[in-house]
Amino acid sequence: MNDNMETTATIHLEEKSFFDKLMTVAKQANQYESYIVLESNSKTVNGKSILGLSSFLKPSEFITLRAVGTDSKQAVQSIQQLFVTNEQEMG
Repeated sequence: MNDNMETTATIHLEEKSFFDKLMTVAKQANQYESYIVLESNSKTVNGKSILGLSSFLKPSEFITLRAVGTDSKQAVQSIQQLFVTNEQEMG
């Protein structure tokens, strides 16, 4: 039986603390076994690579967070929460 599943979420990259947030995303993503990517327009970057994240993503973009693996649901929820917390703090 294949326990892999795919989970996605849409998040908004705020300009405030953008690079700090990307570093936190990469650190959080590396805690999971799932394959994690962030997609924006036609770009797809490895969610575990700070270089990839900082090179291809721009502030104020809406992105899709996608994880595939046995812990994909936990990974997406955990990373998505980083952005929800940030938006609540700013509001």
